[in-house]
Amino acid sequence: MEDAIRRRVLIVEDVPLSARVAAKILDRLGYGVCAVIETGEEAVPGAALHAPDVVLMDINLAGAMDGVAAAKAIIESVGAPVIFLTAAVDREIMDRVAATGAAGYIQKPVKLLDLKANLEMAITRRRRERPCPTDAVAALYRSLLFAVATACATPLVVVDPEGRVLFSHPDNSIAGELFSETFPGRPAFPQAGDTPCEGASGNLLGWVRLSP
Repeated sequence: MEDAIRRRVLIVEDVPLSARVAAKILDRLGYGVCAVIETGEEAVPGAALHAPDVVLMDINLAGAMDGVAAAKAIIESVGAPVIFLTAAVDREIMDRVAATGAAGYIQKPVKLLDLKANLEMAITRRRRERPCPTDAVAALYRSLLFAVATACATPLVVVDPEGRVLFSHPDNSIAGELFSETFPGRPAFPQAGDTPCEGASGNLLGWVRLSP
């Protein structure tokens, strides 16, 4: 559970005994409890403050805001996955729970295996939904390359070693297509006038051709 040790869980529960039980189970699983909050009204700003990886949310809470309303607000504002913990099973409640986009639903008393499975699924789902940092970097470099090519008024195409277009100016809509299909009759491999793009170890990452 090395990965889970770094995961922080916010418990929203107004029954101290239930909160302690959940905290003990989380401890056994290797998760840390960043805070225990008793009301829905405090849970929303608390989630923003503590930035938990997962929220364990009781439905019936003290105060005017119940767990379903608090979960919806947390998911929309913070984006943290919410797993409901409750003894209540009601069709109306289940419909409201489903509408929040919650990551899971566990009936009390909490069982270790149930909680473990829900936590791991919630974290995995959040990782997949989050944009990859490398995607943002790639988008930035494409924007910069397009700006430079536009400033120089130079038509060009960037091709990977397999012959697929990575970037093209002025028409970048062909990105992802094969060079040989987009520019039939033209060599789909580096020529004397093309500029190779090499990695740190000298391996060919692609090549650039001006005025394709």
